[in-house]
Amino acid sequence: MVIGQQTAGERRALHAALAGLTLLALLGAVGRFSRRPGGLLVLRDWLDRPLLLFTAALPLLLVVLYCVTWRAWIRVVLGIGVLLTAAGTVPLWVFLDAPQVTGTEGAPERPDRRIVRQEEPGMLSAAQRIYVDQGTGLTTRRWQIAYADFAYGDLVDAAWDGPDRVRLTSGGRTTVIGLAADGRPSGSLTLG
Repeated sequence: MVIGQQTAGERRALHAALAGLTLLALLGAVGRFSRRPGGLLVLRDWLDRPLLLFTAALPLLLVVLYCVTWRAWIRVVLGIGVLLTAAGTVPLWVFLDAPQVTGTEGAPERPDRRIVRQEEPGMLSAAQRIYVDQGTGLTTRRWQIAYADFAYGDLVDAAWDGPDRVRLTSGGRTTVIGLAADGRPSGSLTLG
């Protein structure tokens, strides 16, 4: 590659594509950081989408490869590679879809708390996660209180045992988890 041989339009397109890739990487990092316990739900839902961000990055990568290489056959080969990668993400969208909420239950006397049940599909196995959401609107925070791999066999049932306690039942065993004022659970249950 000879940078001096790039046109002004190619340099602008290269800078814009690199800026776009940097922005997508930063958005992905913010989404991944929000996945931690107590992270903001809105950032987690919107930005913790690695497959979506990777797919969005592919056209920008194609622009970068077009602008950086100066031989036509290299552009064609790399462009075909990027397009085949984009086509390869389609089956992943089908099999690794976002988790589906299977139920929610509001807390008694606390309209800002909810139990949320999610099932995560997978190619080989699926899992159930149970969360407590604390807050409303953009300030909602999510705390995981239970995880069950479907290979384990038993599902977890969650119900409110008061406005600050959640009762988890699985396989005849009952666990009560207390919640702090900010929604932080005193423990969690993991099966599988």
